[in-house]
Amino acid sequence: MINKNNSDRPTYFLLILFGFILNISFFFAFLSIGKYELVYLDFIGTIILLINIFYIFKNQRIAVLSSLIEGTVLCTVITYILGWEYSFQNWLIALCFLAITVPFPNRKIFYILAIIECVLYFILYFDVKLDFSNRNLTFLTVYFSLTNIIGLFGMILFAEKVLKWSANMEKAFFQDKFERMENIMYTDRLTQLYNRHKADDVLSNIDDNIPNFTDNEHFYIAFVDIDNFKKINDTYGHDIGDDLLVMISNILNKKTKSSDMIFRWGGEEFLMLFKTPKGQEKGLNDNIVYGILERIRLTVEKSSITINNKKINTTITLGAASSKESSNVKEMIKLADKKMYEGKNSGKNRVII
Repeated sequence: MINKNNSDRPTYFLLILFGFILNISFFFAFLSIGKYELVYLDFIGTIILLINIFYIFKNQRIAVLSSLIEGTVLCTVITYILGWEYSFQNWLIALCFLAITVPFPNRKIFYILAIIECVLYFILYFDVKLDFSNRNLTFLTVYFSLTNIIGLFGMILFAEKVLKWSANMEKAFFQDKFERMENIMYTDRLTQLYNRHKADDVLSNIDDNIPNFTDNEHFYIAFVDIDNFKKINDTYGHDIGDDLLVMISNILNKKTKSSDMIFRWGGEEFLMLFKTPKGQEKGLNDNIVYGILERIRLTVEKSSITINNKKINTTITLGAASSKESSNVKEMIKLADKKMYEGKNSGKNRVII
């Protein structure tokens, strides 16, 4: 089955297709000059590339590797037979670069192929270009030729490392940008808590699994509502109301565990999600959650903000529901909200489970 989501495949598909077209053109060129040994070799290479054009959708790694090997063998043999002036040896430089920049996890065999291509270029240069066996070469000729070839392929290897480093830097940059955007999208600007949008995403992800939860996986949803918040806003102004929201948000954060999640649901309401921490054998129950919520309630009751030497405090009412009582998150939210309003109607400043 063709995986059209793999962004690398179109690139290598076009490269192999390009090689296939080149091989066909070489086939007729070799045929026209009577180099039949190259005609046969090129024909075999063309068949390999034709197979890889289709096989790339099944196993991209093998298709690319075999295509690179085909190109390496063909260019080496052509250079030996036709000579240096036809420039087929230059393809070894391009093939070497391709070999060391493949995106596959296990690239050892590709690095070995790149080294072989470097060695072949070196041999071709001295044996074909300089005709090492039939010429009296000076030290400087050998020295400069050797250092330039080593330098050329060394720069290719270095360029691969630079490209890899650059790609990692670019990936880190975009990851940071993505995290910043996600943070803006999911965070309430005033309280720095998660917002309603984040709550919807989190709760929808666990909604389908509720009927299959074990005792240790069941969770609680709690609503927190600031008592008489409208009166506070009307009396002291919205800035004071905002300060109280921030104060209560900080208390909620301090009194909960890292496994719990807190969301600003809207206005003066917060939603809390309590889950059993990983590695904890005993799951949550009503008594445990009640104890957590009661400590939060008492802390808020004892806390205050000071404006012009005047202390302003408030209270909260909390209602909680367990996933054991409901078949989905929507029911849990309705039940927790209902219990919170039971607390409101029975005097406020209390916890109802």
